[in-house]
Amino acid sequence: MQDAFRRLSHPHYVACSLLCLPFPLTLAVRLTAAHDLAPSFTTALLAAPVLLALAVAVRKPSDNIESFCETTTFQLLVSFFLPQPAYLGPSKLRTLSTEEFDTEVLLLPPAPSVGLGPDGPGNRSASAEAAPPKIVELPDESDKPAAPAAEEVDPSVRDKYHLVLFHADYSKKSRELQMTVSRLSNLYTSPTLSLDLLDPDLSPTTFYDLGLATGPTSLDLPLLRLYRRGKVVQQVPLSEPEARRVVKRRKQDERGRERKRDGIEDVESESGESEDDGVESDAESDDEREVEQERAMSRYRWDTSAAAIERVFKLRERSGLLQPS
Repeated sequence: MQDAFRRLSHPHYVACSLLCLPFPLTLAVRLTAAHDLAPSFTTALLAAPVLLALAVAVRKPSDNIESFCETTTFQLLVSFFLPQPAYLGPSKLRTLSTEEFDTEVLLLPPAPSVGLGPDGPGNRSASAEAAPPKIVELPDESDKPAAPAAEEVDPSVRDKYHLVLFHADYSKKSRELQMTVSRLSNLYTSPTLSLDLLDPDLSPTTFYDLGLATGPTSLDLPLLRLYRRGKVVQQVPLSEPEARRVVKRRKQDERGRERKRDGIEDVESESGESEDDGVESDAESDDEREVEQERAMSRYRWDTSAAAIERVFKLRERSGLLQPS
């Protein structure tokens, strides 16, 4: 009950409730006074749905248009200044920063911090600037101490799965996907699986480093990637390299079927190369338009339902919640 009250007490829903409240009350009072349907105001409130339906037929077209314009204008104002919030239910979805994504998902060492204090770079003292240069003798390489070993990552952190949603707030599909992943995070978050979100407004450098375009016309977002040990295990929809492999495999299958249909066999030359090496080399340079079409079709056919995401990424098994039979 407390969770439902917290979700419904958002300013967006309060404003919409206030918007809807005066309209049926006003119609009930008007129709009650005009037709004497009931002497009691309580009866009019109980009959408000019926009276509201009758009001649409009784009122003048000009009044209906005027009321419709007023209501629509107020709805637009509410949606602009108090937009509908994102998913407010129970969720364990983590919004990662650039540093958290680098260290926890990509398993990169933390970037060294640069001191900007009074003795830091750019703030040299006058005595240091006036000091004469000194000749420093470099030690012999044989006497140089061995470099410290890289700090090993905890196996529980290294082997953990991270399902990352690369989010774009301007995309309706991405907002719906955020709600779906939020619900799934409440079910499948465990010590072996984490569901995370990356926002281009909060982590622009991460999207730039990964080569993901964030513009409205881009085909890169939204995107779901499953990481483990700092590498991509699975991605939906298809990435550009995967789309190239699909196109190349399809062309090879088509050529194989044509060869089989025409009864042509691969005959190797004296150098040990097939006669169709030139055709093979031409096929390797995939048509960019065909690759983009494959990516667009993959995104169009993408099933973003909770059941599909759970099945494709095997969330139940990877979270350790699957009970052995």
